Amino acid sequence: MAFLYDKPIRRILLTVILLWSVGTFYWINQDGRTLIWLVGLFSIFGLVAIWKEAIPIALLIFLSFSSSYAFYVFLFQFNLPPWLVMIGVLVIFSYLFTYTEQKIGILGNKRLLYLILFSTIILEIFLLLTFFLIDPINQSLIVALTCYLFIGYCYTILAKHTDNSFATYLAISSIAALVILATSRWGGLV
Repeated sequence: MAFLYDKPIRRILLTVILLWSVGTFYWINQDGRTLIWLVGLFSIFGLVAIWKEAIPIALLIFLSFSSSYAFYVFLFQFNLPPWLVMIGVLVIFSYLFTYTEQKIGILGNKRLLYLILFSTIILEIFLLLTFFLIDPINQSLIVALTCYLFIGYCYTILAKHTDNSFATYLAISSIAALVILATSRWGGLV
C-alpha cells in the first residue's frame, strides 16, 4: 500500500479517476450543454489541482460527485450488477479518502479505521439514495456533501485544525442537502 503514497502514482491514479468520471458524465449528458461546460471547467481546475497538489478538499468533493454520478449511471442505465458497483464505490472512495487524509494530516494507527468507516458510510449513503426517485446528479451531490461532512470532521476533530469548527461543516452540508432535496425532480431517474 505504500506505493499509493508515491506522488507520481497518486497523480496518475487521481487523473484516471477524473478522466473516467468526467468522461462518463460527458457521454451520458451530451444534450445538456451548460452542464457539460460547467463540469468541463471544474475538471480542468481539478486536473490542475491534481498536478499542483493543491486544494485537496475541493478536489475530493468534485471527484466524489463525478465518481458517484458515474457509478449511478453504470447501476441504473447500464444495469451493472449491484455487487460490482458496490466494490467500485468502496475502492474509489477508499482511495479518495486515503489521498485526502494524507493531505489533511491524520496521524496514528486510526487511519485504517477511519478509512473503513468512511468507505462504508459512503457506500451506505450511495445505496440508500438508490431508493429515492431523484436524478443521479442530485444523488451524487448528496454523496459529495457526505464526503464534505466527513472530511470536515477529520479536518477539525482528528487533525485538530482550529481555523474552522465542525459545526460550520455540519450547517453548510445540512442546508445544502435540504436545498438539493427540495429542488429535486421526484419520480424519474433519467
